[in-house]
Amino acid sequence: MDYVTTFMWLYNIEAAFITLFLIIQILLISRKVESDVIRARLFLNMELINDTWKYISIAWASFAIKAVSGFAKFNIGIQTYYLWEITEAIFFAAFIAMIYQWYQFIGGLKNKLNNLSDQ
Repeated sequence: MDYVTTFMWLYNIEAAFITLFLIIQILLISRKVESDVIRARLFLNMELINDTWKYISIAWASFAIKAVSGFAKFNIGIQTYYLWEITEAIFFAAFIAMIYQWYQFIGGLKNKLNNLSDQ
């Protein structure tokens, strides 16, 4: 196994753990915040919505490039020079950035509600 493949294998494992951790945290925090509050704050926060679409677009564009490069690599025989691994890293990075942004948004709502209830 070469260095790039080993790095990507370790990167994918780490990205999977980070993703699972953040998603579980979002689910636990969101149970403590009313859904109406989340919807109202989300409606007012257009930057979050725009950034989410940006990260989703980057992730799915990299997924599409990975699919095309896989087709070219295995069916046509074109050398892709680690394009498969690079697009995989871009996909996970964009996905984690999106989830982390939502984690900050939901966590910020919980903190604001706790501060209001303390007063």
